[in-house]
Amino acid sequence: MSIELYLSFVAITIVLLLSPGPSVLLSINNGVKYGSKLASVGVMGNVIAFQILMVLSATGLGAILATSSEFFMVLKIIGAMYLIYIGFKLWLTSVPQSLNEQSPEQNQKSPLSLFKEAFFVTISNPKALVFVSALLPQFINTNNTLLPQIILLSLTTAVIHFAIYQSYAALSSKAKHKLESSKNRSVFNKISGVTFVSFGVALGLSENKI
Repeated sequence: MSIELYLSFVAITIVLLLSPGPSVLLSINNGVKYGSKLASVGVMGNVIAFQILMVLSATGLGAILATSSEFFMVLKIIGAMYLIYIGFKLWLTSVPQSLNEQSPEQNQKSPLSLFKEAFFVTISNPKALVFVSALLPQFINTNNTLLPQIILLSLTTAVIHFAIYQSYAALSSKAKHKLESSKNRSVFNKISGVTFVSFGVALGLSENKI
């Protein structure tokens, strides 16, 4: 792979991962609620899920998904329902009276829960797999050994992914003081909830193919 082609891949990946979406919103939400350190566990869930999508793309399953309307529809409905579920859960989250007081939901939120939630948000989006399947072949030279190229692109994506999403979480964590009042935190939860529901509805009503 030429350096020019590699830099093109880096640029496209950065633009893709900077774009607002359910995973970005979840990183921001976790940063505000739990701080950047704990939010990084969720970021790792996003990163690992996306790497699995790249592996599935490399094995050709992404192409199968792109040509199977029924399979795509099932995965799309699952992903949409999960986003809507998260949205309603955020909407109904109780808000403590002070920042030092934790709500029941926050007390129950373990690192494993954050990881699984972020992982499933990414892995259950079939459009992400189809997109990766369309993008990856453009940067692979079939005349050379495939495995080193796939490893390079995967590691590059993982580093960029973690850096961007963790930056979102860290910046939102620093803005936590702006949500000192329970009213502001309640509004934040409601806005986040509506946004997740909107993402879910948009995914569910979207075309079968990208």
